[in-house]
Amino acid sequence: MSHIAILLPKDDLVLQARELAKGHYSIAEIRQIETENAVEEARTSIQNGAGILICRGLQALRIRENLNVPVVSVKLTAQGIGLLLCKAKRLTVEPRPRVALVAVCDMLCDTSCCSMLFGVDLQIFAYRTEEEYEEMNRKALASKPDVIIGGDLTMDMARQAGCASLFLDFSDDSFNDAIQNAETALMANEMNQRANAQIDALLNNTTNGYIQVNRTGRVTKSNDIMLEALECSRDALVGRPLQEVIPGLEKDVIDNVLAGGNSYSTFLHIRYQAMVAILAPIRLEDGQVDGAILSCHKVHRSIQLDPRAEDGELLQGNLTQRTFDNVHHRSAAMAKAVDQARLFSQSNAPILLAGPQGLEVSLLAQCIHNNSTNRTGPFVQLNCASLEPEDQMTALFGTGYKNKDGEVDLGVLGMAENGTLLLQEVDKLSHTVQSNIYQAVRYHRVIQRNLERPVHVNTRIIVTSEGDLYALACEGAFRMDLYYLLAGLRIDLPPLKKRPEDLEDMLQATFQRLCENLRRYHVITNGGMELLKSLDWPGNIIQINAFLERLVLTARHRSIDETAIRSLYDEMFPPLAREAGQPAAPRQSREGQRILEALERNDGNRAVTAQELGISTTTLWRKIKKLGIEI
Repeated sequence: MSHIAILLPKDDLVLQARELAKGHYSIAEIRQIETENAVEEARTSIQNGAGILICRGLQALRIRENLNVPVVSVKLTAQGIGLLLCKAKRLTVEPRPRVALVAVCDMLCDTSCCSMLFGVDLQIFAYRTEEEYEEMNRKALASKPDVIIGGDLTMDMARQAGCASLFLDFSDDSFNDAIQNAETALMANEMNQRANAQIDALLNNTTNGYIQVNRTGRVTKSNDIMLEALECSRDALVGRPLQEVIPGLEKDVIDNVLAGGNSYSTFLHIRYQAMVAILAPIRLEDGQVDGAILSCHKVHRSIQLDPRAEDGELLQGNLTQRTFDNVHHRSAAMAKAVDQARLFSQSNAPILLAGPQGLEVSLLAQCIHNNSTNRTGPFVQLNCASLEPEDQMTALFGTGYKNKDGEVDLGVLGMAENGTLLLQEVDKLSHTVQSNIYQAVRYHRVIQRNLERPVHVNTRIIVTSEGDLYALACEGAFRMDLYYLLAGLRIDLPPLKKRPEDLEDMLQATFQRLCENLRRYHVITNGGMELLKSLDWPGNIIQINAFLERLVLTARHRSIDETAIRSLYDEMFPPLAREAGQPAAPRQSREGQRILEALERNDGNRAVTAQELGISTTTLWRKIKKLGIEI
């Protein structure tokens, strides 16, 4: 059990403290120490079990600066100052003597009425650091006092200057106050130690990993399970910002929790171990937040990734290394999409990524894969628009025949076994394939060579669509049951025009990258950058990259201004095409005219029109898109 130690510079102060400490059993040590040895003496007391130190003046200042231990200063009281001033008046014949008092700031009480009450002109010379001590003594002596009050250095300098001096001692009430404050601090410290011991016992006997951070977001404590998961020592962890310790936990999220926000939960990986993480604020009784606790619970399916195996898979194009750290964003709209992606990655249900062409759909799909429990499996992607309807079934589900190694051909669905399959432009699939995907996802039944067979495939499916799947489903161009299966975990990616912060960053980064790759040295003027930010980019990243690459290649001057940018933009994207939101539609062919007339006869109903033309609704939709028919 810790105790209180009183360390003082004078023997007479020690005798006074011993008399007043009688009956205070928490005080186990009272002794005199030299100021130059204050830190070493304090360290000895701590090693002997002292938990609280009572010191004064310069000694207290030195110990606080060098040791991490609670120090209670002996403070001057109004009664003590009054006694000192009465002694000072007896040292001079002046009727109203000038008295200078040199002391550490935290030793002083309110002295505003002392001059009037005791008939002196009192001047206070307070110092906060040891470096200021000698300077304050010089200033005090320069003020020509009749008497100067202070410590040993003050007494020495006063003797050399021929000035009357008085040692700064204390009244009994100063020591009594210090003892009472020290006992209160000792009791609080012991209660805190007990609480910490109980918390440590709880945290180290649980299956979860825990990290505690202070108000600034720096780590103050961690249990053994978390240290083992992070593969680091406690000393290497304490004091570091939480966002540096836990990959994938962003600083904005931590700051929001510490500012009084709600608890935050996410799904992340620590050293290839999938974990559910919850960051919760530590709230005091007055509502103030005094830090936060991060708890990490291991997901039941834990797969250790062999880096050598990963390298081999990457060479085959089956794995991806993209994580949410690669998704640069500052806008609130994109932050919402990324947060949803983090949460949805915890599920094995299919995910729908909806958004315009040229957005970060493929990147986000890779991030979801690498944040899921299937992250060690392959990541396979297929663009459905690149396949003819008769080829879609074979590409997705295979032939069912065995290859030379005896493995059954299950198409890309089988290639992505224990991993993730990304189907881009899923709205371009035929109704037959849509039905088979529904069966495969919901019932794990695969149709090959017109035979339905129960084949269990552990494949996470992510789909993308630029078109409105619900509208297509309502018109009969997309299966409604498949839409409902996909729409449960839907993430809407906002276009760049709704993300001005991200657009600016993307323009800057793309322009710089192109200049470096093409070995050109151009800069965009402020007016040029403002124009770029105001222009419409319906093609998003693809359009921006194409435009900026041509801009860099064709620029005639080092500085590219808004005139050059406007000229090239109007040349590449004529106003007529921009108003339509797509390239100008060509004059209709005979086939296009026939489809358009059929649509007009059937009031735009695609299902009836397809039946009249003798084709499927999916083929009709593809022809409408290909021929640029406006409905």
